[in-house]
Amino acid sequence: MRIAFAIVSLFPGGGLQRDCINIAHRVRKLGHEVTIFTARKSGDGFVADLSVRILDVPSRTNHQRQRAFSDELKRVAVGKFDVIVGFDKLDGLDILYCSDASMRARVTRNPLLRLLPRYREYVHLEKTCFAPQLTNKIMLLSEPQLNEYWTSWTTEQRRLTVLPPTLEAARSCPQYRIDGTREKYRQSVGLSTEVWAWIAICVQPKTKGLDRTIQALSHFPEARLLIVGLQKREEKCSKFRDVANRYGVANRIAWLGHREDVPELMAAADIFVHPARYDTTGTVILEAIVNGLPVITTSTCGYAKHVSIANAGVVLQEPFRQKVFLRALNNARNPVRAMHWSKSGSEYGKQSSLFEGRSHAAELIVASAIGRTHAAIETKYDIL
Repeated sequence: MRIAFAIVSLFPGGGLQRDCINIAHRVRKLGHEVTIFTARKSGDGFVADLSVRILDVPSRTNHQRQRAFSDELKRVAVGKFDVIVGFDKLDGLDILYCSDASMRARVTRNPLLRLLPRYREYVHLEKTCFAPQLTNKIMLLSEPQLNEYWTSWTTEQRRLTVLPPTLEAARSCPQYRIDGTREKYRQSVGLSTEVWAWIAICVQPKTKGLDRTIQALSHFPEARLLIVGLQKREEKCSKFRDVANRYGVANRIAWLGHREDVPELMAAADIFVHPARYDTTGTVILEAIVNGLPVITTSTCGYAKHVSIANAGVVLQEPFRQKVFLRALNNARNPVRAMHWSKSGSEYGKQSSLFEGRSHAAELIVASAIGRTHAAIETKYDIL
């Protein structure tokens, strides 16, 4: 089969981008040809062995770029591939791998957003994927996400599939906490023995509640924060640098940028802090759990339920309250409690089902491609 993948932005480090590349490799291993279409690409090594086509869609804003990319993709790909798989909401898709929240649900909660062109455009693109009576299939990543989209669009249940978690087995390394890796990495990032090390992993600092974490840091002078996924001098980090300066904690924060050695850095840390305002899944939450790193997160994250089921940390309920967050952090300082959370998480991580999402996605894509081909043959030759 000839299969097209489409994603607006392709860069190393993003969770959606990582899923796209991993699933592309899996589809290819199943014996099929994959071409990835994108509008923006940075970095080379992580896609060096895949066919990538960059579509020229100049635009001034993100929503204009997504619309232009959608239009150009239809022009160059529709009818030329057995299946078109989108990792963003685009027109003309056969399958959507959907990792974000419903924009229509957001607009419903705040009708004033309808006045803004970007939201109108995003809702229109969402409609091309989720409106009833369409034929495309949709892969979702969590039950809360499924409920939100069904409430917004009443999409037929037969078109919706919720995938198992999309963890990479290679990123589950709980042994790093006891085999010397922890000590080695703590030294490499300047953490002394007595330092209480927090780690935050994100590329969207506001959505993931980085300001909440930085503010909390001021209450724990013995703590230091490692931030993975962001460079200190990035424009989108300016407000968060200001927060750190305002609370006098800038000298206790290490901005580590994009890193591939996340399991090692998790081993160096004592707690994963993820007080997100929203996270469709929060795969990094599960990564922390299976690596034996205690977690403090919010109930707005799709995978927060795993923290509770595994007894691997604390889930903060909505509405978020900074005082409750501080209390949870204070409780996490108890070494006996932290050790219990760590062991419970490592044990929970032994379930194979936590690592099957991407393989399921690849199998569903291939099955859809084969099914569409057989249907086309039956139609052509009037086979009943």
